[in-house]
Amino acid sequence: MDIRFDKAYYKPGDSMLLSITGLNRVVRYDLRLSKDIRQTHAATGIVSPDKPVISVLLPLQKGAYGLDITFEDGETISRGISVMDDWLESPRYGFLTEFHPERIDIEIFMDYLVQYHINGLQYYDWMYDYGKLVYEEGALYKDAWQRIKDISVETLRELIISGHERNIHSMAYVALYAVARELGEKHPDWLLYEKKDGNWKIVDFYEKLVLADNRSSSGWTDFLVNECRKTIELGFDGIHLDQYGYPRDNAASTLDHGKYRPYKTSEAFVQFFDYLKSKIDQRPVFFNYVNNWPNEIQEEARLDAVYIEPWESCNTYQDLHDMIVDARMRSGGKHAILAAYIRGTSESSILLANSVIAVSRGRRLEIGEYMKVLSGPYFPDADTASDSLLKSLRDYYDFKVRYEAFIEGEFMDSKTLILGAPSNDLPSIDSVWLTAKKSDAGIMINLVNFIDIRSDLWRNRQRRPRTLTDLELSIPVEWIPEGAALHYASPDGQLKAQEMTVYRDEGSCKVILSSLKYWSAVFLNWPEK
Repeated sequence: MDIRFDKAYYKPGDSMLLSITGLNRVVRYDLRLSKDIRQTHAATGIVSPDKPVISVLLPLQKGAYGLDITFEDGETISRGISVMDDWLESPRYGFLTEFHPERIDIEIFMDYLVQYHINGLQYYDWMYDYGKLVYEEGALYKDAWQRIKDISVETLRELIISGHERNIHSMAYVALYAVARELGEKHPDWLLYEKKDGNWKIVDFYEKLVLADNRSSSGWTDFLVNECRKTIELGFDGIHLDQYGYPRDNAASTLDHGKYRPYKTSEAFVQFFDYLKSKIDQRPVFFNYVNNWPNEIQEEARLDAVYIEPWESCNTYQDLHDMIVDARMRSGGKHAILAAYIRGTSESSILLANSVIAVSRGRRLEIGEYMKVLSGPYFPDADTASDSLLKSLRDYYDFKVRYEAFIEGEFMDSKTLILGAPSNDLPSIDSVWLTAKKSDAGIMINLVNFIDIRSDLWRNRQRRPRTLTDLELSIPVEWIPEGAALHYASPDGQLKAQEMTVYRDEGSCKVILSSLKYWSAVFLNWPEK
């Protein structure tokens, strides 16, 4: 049997409809909701093949909840639930690439995304052209790169509406400074220039596109922002801005009244964000920090998350961790979303990177088109995922949702923790990455397993880490208030937290972790007041 949600997230006081699949007879169930590992709601009832739906009135208090349903045969299914007012409180981002008129799986597809808690979607290459975004001359068109399949305006609308019915929000991909050459050359004052072999040349991208000035005073900015307003009128919820990682500050020039003047790209980006936000009623805006550039603007940029496409500046697990920590700090705590490309056949690499990203308080763009995982910068080439990987990813998303209050805690000094296996407070090979976090929910001790993997390069194909069992962990006694309980959970087969037996010794408390595959955690609840 399985439990399927009807929404990607829920609002306080919503009625949640749970579909129970795989039923072949009438069965009794026992349902428990928990928040921060404390039970908040309990119910019992009966489901049958004729009435396979359980309705649950959710609490008014926002937060991360655990759901556990035990059936009369003893089978327990555990999941995670987000209760919040707005998706930007905890964005979980996916992608779309297929908008053709023959698309008939929209409802099935959106229900699939819901099971991974995907609440925002990037519509990749949906637009008619670079510059003119919304096609207004008919119902069907080819995208700017003339892909084989047509794009249907009606399909776009159906996807957006179907997403809204499930609390999934739609972000329109827009290249913020790329303009079709034919249009750009009609407006030389819009464009950027660089000097080559003594002559001024237009800055381009694969010759097809030319790059434009994003300052608020630019004619291009007025033109593109007006086009973005049309995308909002089409039904999109916000704008996802892309760039290509160049030209860097002062590497290009603008043409002002016949004179070439140095151009500071990063400052122009900030001006564009401000102007765009003001013209689309403060709708959500994301921006792609290609190779984490220009990260110096993250503090002032009026954006709703920090979206990073890591390239050569981010190669190791330590790099991933540092990039996320830095982005959260610079941006004042905004969520960091990484488009970190890994081949879909490299299951161990994906689960290790996802563990590091989550422990570091980041998210990863990977789930999108049906049974696909993002594997490279051209989204239509996403890899088909195996059933086992998709099952693991659902468990990981449930774990991250269920224990979000703990995961979002601040890092503590973990050097006083002692593990019965090689460990390190930095992510490194042949050791367990051992960290601790403190939040209003309590303390979360994270263990990520790098024992016997091939290298510390996260893109590389990794061996599965050696599973560790009966792992002893010593925790300073001063961390554990009187009356506090310790629990164990893992996305690798133990979503429901299990209370642990605590062995007290001089100056420390010891617990035994039953298993560490990729990522496991020990939770310490604060005592109830």
